[in-house]
Amino acid sequence: MAMLSRRTLVQGAAALSLTTSPLLASRLLAAADRPALPIPPEIRADANGVIALTARRGQMNFVPGLTTPTYGINGDYLGPTVRARRGDKLAMRVNNRLDQDITMHWHGAIVAGEADGGPHSAIKPAATWTAAFTVAQPAATLWYHPHIYPATAELVVRGLAGLFIIDDEDSDALGLPSRYGIDDIPLVLQDRRFTPDGQIFHRMNLPAVTVGYVGDVMLVNGAPSPVAKTARGWLRFRVLNGSNARNYRFAVSDDRAFYMIATDGGLLEAPVEIKTIDIHPGERFEILIDARDGKPFDLVTHPVEAPIMRLPPFDGALAMVSIVPDGVDGAGRLPDALVRLPALPNELPPLSRTIETTMNLDAQGMGELKRAGIMKIGLHQPADPALVRQLTQRLVDDPALSESEQLAANGINGVPFALQMERMEVLRGRPLRWLISEGTDQMLHPIHIHGCQFRILSFGKGPVPPRLTGWKDTVPIEAGGSAEILVTFPLGASEAFPYMVHCHILEHEDSGMMAQFTVS
Repeated sequence: MAMLSRRTLVQGAAALSLTTSPLLASRLLAAADRPALPIPPEIRADANGVIALTARRGQMNFVPGLTTPTYGINGDYLGPTVRARRGDKLAMRVNNRLDQDITMHWHGAIVAGEADGGPHSAIKPAATWTAAFTVAQPAATLWYHPHIYPATAELVVRGLAGLFIIDDEDSDALGLPSRYGIDDIPLVLQDRRFTPDGQIFHRMNLPAVTVGYVGDVMLVNGAPSPVAKTARGWLRFRVLNGSNARNYRFAVSDDRAFYMIATDGGLLEAPVEIKTIDIHPGERFEILIDARDGKPFDLVTHPVEAPIMRLPPFDGALAMVSIVPDGVDGAGRLPDALVRLPALPNELPPLSRTIETTMNLDAQGMGELKRAGIMKIGLHQPADPALVRQLTQRLVDDPALSESEQLAANGINGVPFALQMERMEVLRGRPLRWLISEGTDQMLHPIHIHGCQFRILSFGKGPVPPRLTGWKDTVPIEAGGSAEILVTFPLGASEAFPYMVHCHILEHEDSGMMAQFTVS
């Protein structure tokens, strides 16, 4: 078992020293004690159905001895886990105590456009916005985050995000691990990069609008390299990829199998036994791991295909969080079956819409990274320090784009996003077949659609992989790939408050890779 220890902290510090300063690296190196995994507190509606969320400034000590200014929701960093049941009537009351506009989007929730929290629902500083809706979907692990244009990436990277868990009678009856924080563990995966004085680095420059945000410190629930002491028995992990751009190749350090039980929008029909799973920005999954033997293990990420995402410490197996199942015996179990999903129709509707990504600065941005040596980053070998230095200089030192350059960098169907752009029109309550495509684009794009949960009909040239079955709101495409989906929009979205379809690499979203549509 490869338990994360001082050795891994040394490796992380060495990688960080290439991108920041010896001072910051030495502070990380001196951190002998690892933090306990923070468990976000739960928040439920009061007697009037109100859930109060406040976006505010905070501060954290991600790097020992240094204070990092952050944003948080009801706290210093990240937000509480919103907990609701199917059928609940909620009033989500969001107060903005920051000095810039925000919104709050309920990612994966099937709500009307006026309650969705898209970029047209700006909350001014010192103002409060209330989204009223009824929870009308099955048990699932959703999340929430700002969606203001064009600053979503900056707000999320500073800490504005949280989980939103829906329960229902069907999930209650399955006997799954359900003691929150004990055998039902939330994991928010994020990568971050820090400046020499401990600030969170983020800059909308040419590399950012090309490949997205590339961090070099791994955080789980806002903690670097944490340890989770859990119950002994079957453990349930609700995993959110809350990173701006990084995808993870998730596995267990001792190579044991685990069981996928849910995707973005809820439970699968039956558990799927796997040993590794990819999770892309915005996606969620739930898994069960057998820890009845009480032996500790790490949850790790392995190197992925994109060379820029293999810079240290992501150039080898990296332990994200260590699990020590030495608590009381849990009562949760692994069911043979989960829930019944609606059968896909034998006769599909005609293809009605194509959503194709556009990257206007891709040749320029990738050209710069190729000249810095990006194609020399191997998949199964340590990265050369000199090469890492060259590439991180491009990521960190490239100047910010002007606003006009940023907003024109990317697009959907050849057109960069603008708040006043034309809305596509979609019919309400009717099954629709859409094609999500990259055309000739080779970059990873996890495409998210508001106001729905959809089913994937085809994925590239092969069968739909298990991790993409069930209800989804985000589908990752790459290497010129495509996916066909079957989607229905049960609620309306007006001209004033349209739904969005966009890439969930947030730097792509904030540079034009988004479109909007009405539903009526």
